[in-house]
Amino acid sequence: MNADLDQLRSAQAEQGWCILPQALEPARLSRLLALTDRLVDSLDEGVRRSEGAVYAARNVVQVIPEVVSEWRSPMLVDFIHRCLGTEAGLVRILFFDKPPEQTWALPWHKDLLIATQPFAAAEGYSPPRPRAGVLHTEPPLSVLESMVTLRLHLDEITPENGPLQVASGTHRTGKTLLLDGYPQHTICTAAGDVLAMSPLLVHCSGSSDPATTRHRRILHLEFSRTRDLPGGVRWHFWSPVDGQ
Repeated sequence: MNADLDQLRSAQAEQGWCILPQALEPARLSRLLALTDRLVDSLDEGVRRSEGAVYAARNVVQVIPEVVSEWRSPMLVDFIHRCLGTEAGLVRILFFDKPPEQTWALPWHKDLLIATQPFAAAEGYSPPRPRAGVLHTEPPLSVLESMVTLRLHLDEITPENGPLQVASGTHRTGKTLLLDGYPQHTICTAAGDVLAMSPLLVHCSGSSDPATTRHRRILHLEFSRTRDLPGGVRWHFWSPVDGQ
């Protein structure tokens, strides 16, 4: 296990992404699916729905706080510690789905925003703006370089249900979006697999097949190496990876 995780950690550092196979045990996967079902009844402004189907949610920590502890499989905790150190913390959880007949797509992009508590102007940060009641800002590059995202795949991901596409190595281009010369990959996985990626990795997401009956439910967890942000800015949410 240690050797395997070291190899995956090396791949993530080199490519900007890697797959952690079956990182969610079947029982944990079932519990996470059951928790996300609660989003349907939520009135939180960050829960986005169309014709009764939830396709995205921002304030997952507030709506289903149990996810903060339920994601912690031994493999995932160990992997984040290897990537970011033992002081790492969870800073945000998002939810995405592409419900049958309610698909959507996103163009190539990098994840450059973080969620923070209110702050006055700080060097290197864009002016904070609210999204679903939470302030978001583009931080200095050093902050994004010290982060890792885990995308927990709660469903099987196939070409049919709008998989993520990534451009390997683009996490090294800072905040600049470049694609030429970088190999592109389509991320298809089994339910329970987890994609680990840098927020600076260029990625996109295409529409699912109009005839599909498949969901594409994903919990998107963001982690930081340190609780202390430059300029005295504070994370909107912080939970130690080890739960202590």
